[in-house]
Amino acid sequence: MTTGRAQVEATLAVQDAAALRAILEAAQVNPRGAVGSAELAARITDALWWNYCTPLGYTLDRVDLENMVAHVSKKLMVDHAINANDDAWAQLSHLTVALLKVLPPEAGVALADLDESTQERIWPSWMPTIALGTGATGSAGTWWASRRVVDFFKGPVGRYLPLLPVVGPYLAAIRTGAGVVGVVAGPLGIALSVLTLNQALGANYQKLVPMLLGIGALGPGVVMDVEEVA
Repeated sequence: MTTGRAQVEATLAVQDAAALRAILEAAQVNPRGAVGSAELAARITDALWWNYCTPLGYTLDRVDLENMVAHVSKKLMVDHAINANDDAWAQLSHLTVALLKVLPPEAGVALADLDESTQERIWPSWMPTIALGTGATGSAGTWWASRRVVDFFKGPVGRYLPLLPVVGPYLAAIRTGAGVVGVVAGPLGIALSVLTLNQALGANYQKLVPMLLGIGALGPGVVMDVEEVA
């Protein structure tokens, strides 16, 4: 059984409010007025999914905590410490120990708590790539979209292109990468530029990793335990 947003929020909602607030502060995530444990749990959960997913992925809501832990552990090269047969909370605990070695004395984990090599793997994030999608009507945006449209059709995002009313009629005109250039300046070009930006807006590791490790250091139990306490 996978661990989705509802389970994560329920698990965090019974934790100490001060500890949850510290997780947000250490990750430099705005609590947005959340005060009590339930509100802070909802804020952390929402921020986790938002900073892990692309905007489209966030909307579709098909990601679970196991996906996040597996992705981060692989990116930070500690996937050997994760057992796929464990539940998500055990996996997160192992990820936390592998990256921190020694847990911080206070609640919350900041980037500065990680070793230098780990920080170097985290910092190349999505911010520098935003420019790829900002030139939707310019030559740079058109060129990038035309070079990547075939990749979109092959990937999961390509399944949603025919659902866009202004794009569907143009799809029949596309046969090869060269064929894209002739139509990319119209509605398809705008749609593809939006999708390139969606692809560029992937995981924000600077916030995602500290939040995950902050939760791992907190050591919450599984959802079934939460339901019994409630």
